Amino acid sequence: MTVRKLMDRFSVRNHFPPKIQLFFIYDTSDPQQLPFLVSHYCIFDHHNNSHEEFVEKAFYTHIRLRSANVLNLYDLSHQVLPDDVLFCFAVALVSETAFLRTASCEDLTYLSKFIGRHVLEDVFELILEDRVKDVTGFLTRLSKIEIVESKVKIGIVECKDDDEFLCVADIAMYPLSLSVLLGRMPWGVWVYCKKKLVQKVYSALRRFEDRKAGRIYETRDVEVVLNAILETLERS
Repeated sequence: MTVRKLMDRFSVRNHFPPKIQLFFIYDTSDPQQLPFLVSHYCIFDHHNNSHEEFVEKAFYTHIRLRSANVLNLYDLSHQVLPDDVLFCFAVALVSETAFLRTASCEDLTYLSKFIGRHVLEDVFELILEDRVKDVTGFLTRLSKIEIVESKVKIGIVECKDDDEFLCVADIAMYPLSLSVLLGRMPWGVWVYCKKKLVQKVYSALRRFEDRKAGRIYETRDVEVVLNAILETLERS
């Protein structure tokens, strides 16, 4: 939705040429994350790379480990970028750092370059406004959040869609002193946690094969996921 809002704001339209000669792959170097096979491509990524063969076959690569790919893209520009592009970079950086909760000194330095004449409220408004469609239902589901007390406090909430879950993460985790948030989603279970627990929590999720980061698609059984996390935390 954020991308669509930016496209509408700056009157950007998708245009696909009749013949594509080169693909630009952003934010991943894993061919399994692509919707189709590509043969002639460039890679721009900021993740740790474990797909060496795919990277080696690329026409061009720019891979540097950082919190957000937008930092790499800015460094590659080597020119003064227009205000609308910089605003898009600010939106991307704020999104990638969980609304600056995981931002480093480098991230904030780059944000100062991106924000320009805008204020952070402009970024938050674009990302969050109108994200919750069913307000009454959302408030009802939020009121039924479950809290599990362990070594850390874990919340469990049912959400109608991804936007609702992200909204809960933004407004409830810190006021409720939650370290981990589990979402019962239509597509499975979403696990969200504070950055300092990412390594431990994600190690508990390795048993779930159909997983992308904290999204587990193969099960809707929150209890199974919760127990896996509790077992790992208890051993640590």
